[in-house]
Amino acid sequence: MKLRFMLTLLAFALCAMPKFAALVSAQDKPKDAAAQPKLSDDEAKHIDKMNKAATVAEKAKLGIEFIKKFKKNTAYRPKIAEYLSNQIFNEKDPVAKVQAAQQFIAAFDQPGEADMVKPALIDGYVNGGKFDEAFSEGEKYIATHADDVFVAAALGFNGVLQIQKQGEQGAKWKHAKASNDYLTKAVELLEQDKKPEKTEKEFWNTYRNSWLPKLYQGQGVLLYTTKETAKSKELFEKAFGFDPYDVTTLNFLVSICNEEYMALAQKYQTEKKSALMDQALVKMDEVIDYLARAVAATEGDTKLVPANTQFKDQLKQYYDFRFPGKAAEMQALVDKYKKK
Repeated sequence: MKLRFMLTLLAFALCAMPKFAALVSAQDKPKDAAAQPKLSDDEAKHIDKMNKAATVAEKAKLGIEFIKKFKKNTAYRPKIAEYLSNQIFNEKDPVAKVQAAQQFIAAFDQPGEADMVKPALIDGYVNGGKFDEAFSEGEKYIATHADDVFVAAALGFNGVLQIQKQGEQGAKWKHAKASNDYLTKAVELLEQDKKPEKTEKEFWNTYRNSWLPKLYQGQGVLLYTTKETAKSKELFEKAFGFDPYDVTTLNFLVSICNEEYMALAQKYQTEKKSALMDQALVKMDEVIDYLARAVAATEGDTKLVPANTQFKDQLKQYYDFRFPGKAAEMQALVDKYKKK
């Protein structure tokens, strides 16, 4: 018997990539002036005013004023650059972030200074939906910072989000290839455990373990949009190995396995070979397992009630066909996969 049923791919948005990871050794808070090189009274007052400024825009304005007004104090210039670059990086408003980064770049024109704030500029463009600008700046930045995994990962993953939003036309998006290239590079760096020099080990380990599966997921989405289903499944399975509760990963695995089942079922209807029926049932069991996991992963989350309902309906339809009258066993399978 062939089950006439095709799963609908849910319109899950992939989890938005967080802001680019900052080098956690950098100081977000101003340092005690007493611990810094000697300042004149006017310089100290200016620094204090900058530290107490309420907004990043005000801090940037005052910091830039300092290096212009007190040009002889070259010892304090890199400290202000470091402080402002971190303040700009932590700005939540993408428009304000871009504006402050651009002002910083215009003022801090010594070798290497602009690069301190380029990740923040790219991040501001990404979060502001300005992807042409983000990928343009990203290309220039990565050309001289090939090992910056944070920028590569963020550009690649946010590119996937845009590709997914565009549906069938996503693979033709102008930045699709660049998104894939950045994802590939970021995965390579994470798999090789290439920790950036100034990044603390604990932060790096957390970042790597959290985002490597997300990047596998992103690669899987790209391959799925180009109908390279077998390869995409391998990547979703990698992501699943890291995080078996990620709903997007589970959704794709359910859909891909269901497509595989339907292909076997259709082939059986044509050829009527018992071996094909056996293969189809094994594949159905795989669909059931992923559906049970998806139900467990979405249970109790108010934001995922529609998804949970759909997964439950699909699971019941398959389970009733495969194991009639075994509702209690079906629930036990779901319970087994719930987070403890």
